[in-house]
Amino acid sequence: MASQTREPVQERGIETRNRIIEAAKKLFSEKGFYRTNTKEIAKEAGVAVGSFYMYFEDKKPLFLEIFRSYYREITEEVLNRDLQLLTAEKDTKILINSLIDMLYRAHTLAPQFHREAMAMIYADEEVRAINDEEEERVISLLMNFIELHRDRVRVKDFEAAARVVHKSAEEVIHAMKIFGPKISEGRMLKELKEMIHRYLFE
Repeated sequence: MASQTREPVQERGIETRNRIIEAAKKLFSEKGFYRTNTKEIAKEAGVAVGSFYMYFEDKKPLFLEIFRSYYREITEEVLNRDLQLLTAEKDTKILINSLIDMLYRAHTLAPQFHREAMAMIYADEEVRAINDEEEERVISLLMNFIELHRDRVRVKDFEAAARVVHKSAEEVIHAMKIFGPKISEGRMLKELKEMIHRYLFE
């Protein structure tokens, strides 16, 4: 059966669709995907339930769109942009400190939604597929970053190194921003930066 949803072209329709997206993101963050229904999303957005279904078949494709957009914001607007600014940096400790700060900052854009997204990765194959696709983009950026400094890094396998750096940073930052740190974030970030620097450069 063909989808009855439509992509708005007029300003009013675009505004309505964006309100639905923002309302859904807020509710998914606060209540979780499974405890949020389309009626609640429509009410939060200030639109009729029928208006919701003009733009989205259900809450699932809406969540997928929000998740992809959120991850793309991390990769393009935070990591890709800021990594470009580091291309001329010579001090390796500044390089790593800045890199870890970027990864940390990426997890502060919407921590509540990020927490729900992490849960959905393990519960839903489509969410996991988007995560895997976008994660590869992050790893590609990190691999390019390492390769750019090939004359100074001690590692030989740039792809494997990018995956090690990504997973190490992700696990530590998730412990801080999603699960709650057992010690201060500053102490954990300091040790993470020193560990990654030793791994890549010493």
